[in-house]
Amino acid sequence: MLHKYTECTEWLFSQFPSYQNLGASAYKPGLENTQAILTKVGNPETKLKFIHVAGTNGKGSTCAFLSSFLQQTGSRVGLFTSPHLVDFRERIRVNGKAIKEAEVIEFCQEVQAFNADLSFFEITLAMALVHFNKAQCDYVILETGMGGRLDATNVVTPLLAVITNIGFDHQAFLGNTLAEIASEKAGIIKASVPVLCGEEREVLAEIFQQKARSLNAPIVFTNERIDDPTQILPSYQRKNAALALHALNILGIDTRAINVQETWLNLFNHTGFIGRLFPSERYQNLWYDASHNADGIKTTMDSLAGMGISNPIVIFGASNDKSLAHLSEFNDVIDAWYFCEFTNPRSYRGDHLKQVIDELKLKKTERFEQVNQAIHAALAHRKEHQAILVTGSFFSLSDCEEIQAKIKHQLTQ
Repeated sequence: MLHKYTECTEWLFSQFPSYQNLGASAYKPGLENTQAILTKVGNPETKLKFIHVAGTNGKGSTCAFLSSFLQQTGSRVGLFTSPHLVDFRERIRVNGKAIKEAEVIEFCQEVQAFNADLSFFEITLAMALVHFNKAQCDYVILETGMGGRLDATNVVTPLLAVITNIGFDHQAFLGNTLAEIASEKAGIIKASVPVLCGEEREVLAEIFQQKARSLNAPIVFTNERIDDPTQILPSYQRKNAALALHALNILGIDTRAINVQETWLNLFNHTGFIGRLFPSERYQNLWYDASHNADGIKTTMDSLAGMGISNPIVIFGASNDKSLAHLSEFNDVIDAWYFCEFTNPRSYRGDHLKQVIDELKLKKTERFEQVNQAIHAALAHRKEHQAILVTGSFFSLSDCEEIQAKIKHQLTQ
């Protein structure tokens, strides 16, 4: 019998295959297992109102804005996101407050008796939905784990489906072309459920249009951006914030009193959102960002350029199932690359990391065994006023001492 929180999280990771720790071998496509576990715990998904969010980039940000905006209208909001950075409980929040350790223990004790072959993500989703139902949430913001069609979250019938955009990521599971990836993301579209889509490219938009038409689901496409003369809201977040506002307007929710700039300044407190071009509070001109694919890094670099920042030192860590070929595209706008390993077992390491770096033929590179070593080296060697960007993976950020301290402090509040 599990009695301690640490025992429960260790059991979750060891008993159930976790994509966070194992990568491809943990991926279990299909909805049968999720439906079975939800039936055993009372089908909480039938008692909740969902906004279901998919997309390659921006879905975490969009989910955070949706949650914060709804809280400002007086709603009680469940938020389910992944991965976590420091503590498992970050994935499951109600009005910004993470699920309590006692509830994690109680649910793990219940599920342990099922003796079922479930993925980590399936069990975590079930835990979240039970928690949100007990908390009597008015709305639940549900972020897909990967893809859409076969993602465990696709067991719900939402009030609204939101698709942020399409880019290359997880090709081994979702397809090798943007059209194939779009088709997988389109799988969250349900009969007669409205859809909001931020993908602007016509050839991809047509895939969503056809899927929606076949299911009689009204669909709206938007490329709106928040106009922010104050420059408080970063440029890369203006589309995500506009998409979230548009989503609530589709649902008939009055958003006129929402202050987007104030929302951004308080987003971590409202949602636990962190790691997307997040400025360090310890070190001047150092930024944390979880961009890893080509589109995400380009957006981050464009945002830095818009802030007058050029030629940063980039500290980069990546999972060993990710291609790094796209990093060569940014060689001319980055002064030096400091590659690092992280503690998660999926990290590029040692000779494998060296081989990949050598193949990239980047102009200036260093290697470090730990991200905090890389940070201190960059601080010591950077030019006056030079920016440092820590990026590449959520797992790199989860090893950062400053990020760990900030999240642990919030979880105690």
